[in-house]
Amino acid sequence: MQIRELTTDGLVGSVVALGTWALGGWMWGGCDDAEAERTVLTALDHGVTLIDTAPIYGFGRSEETVGRALRGRRRDSYVLATKCGLSWFTQPQPEGRGEWHCFCDHNGRTPQMSSYAVYRWLRPDVIRVGVEDSLRRLRTDYIDLMQVHHVSDRTTPVAETMGVLEELRNEGKIRAIGVSNANVFQLREYSQYGALSADQERYSMLDRSVERNGVLDLCREQNLAFLAYSPMENGLLTGKLDPERVYKPGDLRANNPKFSKANVEKVNRMLGVVSELARRVGLTVGQFAIAWVASRYERAFVLCGARTPEQAIANAQAGTVSLSQDIMEEAEEIIHDML
Repeated sequence: MQIRELTTDGLVGSVVALGTWALGGWMWGGCDDAEAERTVLTALDHGVTLIDTAPIYGFGRSEETVGRALRGRRRDSYVLATKCGLSWFTQPQPEGRGEWHCFCDHNGRTPQMSSYAVYRWLRPDVIRVGVEDSLRRLRTDYIDLMQVHHVSDRTTPVAETMGVLEELRNEGKIRAIGVSNANVFQLREYSQYGALSADQERYSMLDRSVERNGVLDLCREQNLAFLAYSPMENGLLTGKLDPERVYKPGDLRANNPKFSKANVEKVNRMLGVVSELARRVGLTVGQFAIAWVASRYERAFVLCGARTPEQAIANAQAGTVSLSQDIMEEAEEIIHDML
C-alpha cells in the first residue's frame, strides 16, 4: 500500500481509503451491521489506514459502525476523517436553523430511521455539539481530519466556522481541518481564516470537473491533500454492471441517468478497451479506475466504498500500483475517444 502525507506536519495515510457512506445504509438500500464491521477490519488488515465517514451517513449509523469495528485497535494505527455541518431534524425547521439542504424520506426502507429535514448549519456552537457527537459515536477522544461537509451555509460567516475549528484543533479534539464540495472561491476564503489541510471532491475518469474548474490546480498551489470520492462512480467503473439491472428502492442509482441502459453500455464498451491496460499492470478495470485517480496528483487519496470484506480487499490492492506516464497517456486517449 502506498502511504502519503495527509498533512504537512506529519500525518500520513494510505492512498486508498475506506469510504463508509454505504455502511450507513441510507441511499444504499440498507446495510448489514455485522458485515460492515468485518469490512472495516478487513480493510485495515490489508493496508488501509485512512477511514472517511460522516454523521449524515445513515444519520450516525456509519460513525457508530466504524467506532464499534475499531474497538481494541491501537489508535495510532489508523486515521479517522469525518465531517461536520449537516444537521437533521424530524420536521422542517423555521429560519435560524441553517440553510435548507434536503428532505430525506426513507419510507421505512432503512431500519430505525424516520424522515429527516437536513440543513447546512455551520454555527460554532452547532459544530461543537456535532464534534462531541462524532467523538462519542467513533469511540475516540480525537478526530484526525474534520471536514466541513458542505461549505455553502450562507447563514454563518466563514470566519466563525473556521474560528471554532481552529479552537477545536488547539484543544486537541481534531488534528487537521478540511473542506468538501467547495469551489475555488470557497477554498480561498476558508484558507484565509485558518490552516486548511485538505479538500474532498468527486473525481473519476467519468467526472473530471475539478480539472476544469481549477479546484485541483488550487490544491496543488496550496499544497492541500485531495480526497477523491466516487472514483468508481458508484460501481459504474467496475465493469460489472449489467445494463438491464433494476435497482432496489432507496438506492441512489435508481433514477440516475448515469445508470441508464444506454450509458452503462457505453461505459462498458470503454472499459472493455481499458481492461487491456489494467491487465498489463495486474489490475481489474475497477482497480485501474482507482489507480488512475491516485496517479493524477501526488497528494491524492482515493475514497473507495466497500460493503463486503471482498470489496475492501480488491480496493486495497489498487493502492499497491502506481501507473506510469505511458499508461496514463494511453488511458487518456481511450477515455477521450470513447466517451
